[in-house]
Amino acid sequence: MVVRQWLVVSLLVGMIAVRPSRSAFLSKLSTPRRSRPLFSHHNNDHDQERQGKQAELDAASTLSLAPMMEYTDRHFRHLVRLISNRTLLYTEMVGASAIYHEQMDAKQAYQDAHPTSTADEDVNAHYKDRYLQRFLRQSNREGPCVLQLGGSDPTAMYHATETVMELTQRGGICDYTAINLNCGCPSPKVAGKGCFGAALMDDPKLVADLVTAIHEGCQGRLPVTVKCRIGTDSQQPFSKQLQRQDDEQEYRTLAHFIETVADSGIVTSFDVHARIAVLQKSFSPADNRKIPPLKYSVVQRLVNDYSPHNKLKFTLNGGIETIPQAQSLLQQMPGLQGIMIGRAWAADPWRFSMADTLLYHNNNDQDQQSTSNNMNRLQILEAFGRHADQEEQEWDPIKIRRFLVKAVMPLFAGEPNSKQYRIRLDELARIPKQLHAQGIHSMAGQPPLSELMVNTALDCLSEETLLRTPQESYQRFLEQEASSQLPGRPHDPTVAAWQADRKSAEAV
Repeated sequence: MVVRQWLVVSLLVGMIAVRPSRSAFLSKLSTPRRSRPLFSHHNNDHDQERQGKQAELDAASTLSLAPMMEYTDRHFRHLVRLISNRTLLYTEMVGASAIYHEQMDAKQAYQDAHPTSTADEDVNAHYKDRYLQRFLRQSNREGPCVLQLGGSDPTAMYHATETVMELTQRGGICDYTAINLNCGCPSPKVAGKGCFGAALMDDPKLVADLVTAIHEGCQGRLPVTVKCRIGTDSQQPFSKQLQRQDDEQEYRTLAHFIETVADSGIVTSFDVHARIAVLQKSFSPADNRKIPPLKYSVVQRLVNDYSPHNKLKFTLNGGIETIPQAQSLLQQMPGLQGIMIGRAWAADPWRFSMADTLLYHNNNDQDQQSTSNNMNRLQILEAFGRHADQEEQEWDPIKIRRFLVKAVMPLFAGEPNSKQYRIRLDELARIPKQLHAQGIHSMAGQPPLSELMVNTALDCLSEETLLRTPQESYQRFLEQEASSQLPGRPHDPTVAAWQADRKSAEAV
């Protein structure tokens, strides 16, 4: 384990960290990792693999799809990749303990079925990974994608990461660019009973142990990153009525967290949601997304203090909903690695169809065109249909169709008749279960899902909507925003409507 260098003493009611100066910390961080040996079983090949993954991560980080439970599954990620070749994708948070226990159950099942096969190599090579694929599988062309893990047990985190690498070696299941530790989710199910997510920000030494476990579990072959908030309400009570906080104390606590986690040199990239996490039970996840004020200046201060000479890198998350907002923040905050967007991607993914062209700058115009998809939405729906058909051939349509259909529901958000399109898709999602209830246990003879989805779009939507190019759609978006009474507003009607639908679904 890493030798800790911080001595924490109590001063009045605050916790003040006595630690080396920031310049000393940055000087140590710039020391080559090889001269600070932590993991004896890593080799040069693994170092080279990690460096290649780090380069892939850095190249994609200008725009990231934020991890969102029940949204950023592999099907929605496939849709996003059809829209943007370059956006960095994040999975839903996956519990490390769930991966660990699923793997243990699978190995035990293999040993029970093959009592003479006792060698670890034999068990590791042949246990069935079907259930694990529910958590970890990627589509065939995901490109840069980060797996987010959640948990507070270093042992489970180590074994979960080890399992990810085992499945990577099997081929065709997953090949992630990096692994991210969730230190930002304020949900009571996570930060309360689960004692992880945003609650981990109150225990930076445990976070340091967790990232060490991840690094060891993947044998140093993948970059490890952390997603966090700018703090919690643990030291400074926060309420809907009383929102004042000591900004300097808040920043000192955040800086202590960053320095403690980065001390080993394992983590050099942080995704920071620019709000505190309120861990009180009276605060819902929705409250945490909108009530604590956004403080972009805190993230800019982190960039100023820790990013010179690329020592630490920061991605900004929270309240960003459009490409123009992302462009403006990247210009206003020099040194920022990138922008992370969640709700707007989930509500209206097509608004980001020009992201590759507008946010990822290439010197070669021809290369710029080759890295942009430039498909209209009918073509994207047809391409997604091929993915859907392949998934339904491999998995049970009764279980998987609703996830496939859900992924493309927001593709035409804000367009005339888009509600009718979503209603029709919802009807398609129910067909496998309806047939099963009628005693029909095979989809043989039924039209493929790809055909049903495309026909639904053709029936409900105009030719102009279906065939509008990314360039035409983005110009239309800019014109609509300019003609609005609230140009550049932080919460537009499309995202607000999506949030209302999400809240209604959560209440059911």
